[in-house]
Amino acid sequence: MGFAERAARNEEIFRGVNERIEQGAQRHQLTTAIPFHCECGQASCFEYVELAPAHYDRVAKERYRFVVIPGHELEEIERVVERHESFFVVEKTGEAREQIDRDHPQTRHRS
Repeated sequence: MGFAERAARNEEIFRGVNERIEQGAQRHQLTTAIPFHCECGQASCFEYVELAPAHYDRVAKERYRFVVIPGHELEEIERVVERHESFFVVEKTGEAREQIDRDHPQTRHRS
């Protein structure tokens, strides 16, 4: 398994965790910033990003975009498309993007 494939799979796990957090926030009608798991490609990362559920939803709607802690972006497989004080939004490129096309279910993303 290559680097991009491992990173994409790790990010997919973190995305699933965050979707459950977002569902809970919606169920309880939360609008203030709450912790979401950093969606970087590092399997050993257990850091959190604080943002409003609506902002997370906007990022997660984009198939190739993920939220990460500043410094966790990996320029080999992604580019930063938004910079915020406590988190970045990255977009997958190249082999990592192709891996998402192969593995990521389409049901969540609405472009």
